[in-house]
Amino acid sequence: MDEAVQKPDMTMPLISVIVPVYKVEPYIHRCVDSILEQTYQNLEIILVDDGSPDNCPAICDEYAAKDKRVKVIHKPNGGLSDARNAGMAVETGEYLMFVDSDDWLEKDAVTLLYELLTTYGAQIAIGGMQQVEDQSNRILKSDYNGKKNIVCMSKIQAMEYFFQNGCASWGRLYCRNVHSGIIFPVGEINEDEAIVLALLDKCKSVVQSNEVIYNYRCRQDSITTAKFSEKKMAWYRHCEHNLNWVKIHHPELERYAADRLCSSVLWSLTEIALAEKYDLEWVMELKGCLTKHYKVFKKYYNHGMKQKVRLLALQYMPFAIYRSAIRKKRRI
Repeated sequence: MDEAVQKPDMTMPLISVIVPVYKVEPYIHRCVDSILEQTYQNLEIILVDDGSPDNCPAICDEYAAKDKRVKVIHKPNGGLSDARNAGMAVETGEYLMFVDSDDWLEKDAVTLLYELLTTYGAQIAIGGMQQVEDQSNRILKSDYNGKKNIVCMSKIQAMEYFFQNGCASWGRLYCRNVHSGIIFPVGEINEDEAIVLALLDKCKSVVQSNEVIYNYRCRQDSITTAKFSEKKMAWYRHCEHNLNWVKIHHPELERYAADRLCSSVLWSLTEIALAEKYDLEWVMELKGCLTKHYKVFKKYYNHGMKQKVRLLALQYMPFAIYRSAIRKKRRI
């Protein structure tokens, strides 16, 4: 072990890095090694073994035996949100970040995020990411376009940016008090969407850089690429909750929240139409959402007359007709 790793600079604030671990044996070494090798060394690395059935629990213990900065939690399987919550329950850093165990960090990731926070006096710092193909490690997409760009946003601007671009918990550094009292919804996917507004509402400002610090591995067996299921209804449900929240707390953002909710409903209906099997109750729930919020959708979902006609038709046309049209268009 490198001597610099054994003796981190204790004059720097402690940063907690939480890594949920489940069935990632082919990837975990690259992930954890990328954290251990950070130029920012005063880290508390919390590996949360979420009841992984492979060799990951033993690998986590091996890391803890080699480096005092590594802590391991072994727990029954509860899902990604539950694992992150377990890590937050024991973290002691002044700052907090999350890394998914099949992804990895660039060497200066933590340093860059910390410098962004302190330089701009922000409560959340967001770094750039690149999507990497699973087997070949080929870069599929990158936030960096050859020119460095840093933007400091008020919390309202950050919320607007979220509604237009989405969010993730990884690839960013939080002041500890921002996440204090806010946990991820257990048993649900799209968990970041469920808490992002509560987090941003506790900030004065958020700073974002397009410099790549995070490598996101695109796996074919991931939750996001799986076929439509009951769990995927979570996106629209979280979006609807966010619209209702915005109407009360920040009505100036209603148009953006409405646009995102509408997009989530239309996406869900299309994915259901493309699925071989589906539950009619999903369809009725989504169509009910269209009817309930139709006036605000009509007002703010400005994606052309064709989409407005689609919104109106979906409320009343039999889903079988819509499904047939979508499948024919996709040649299924």
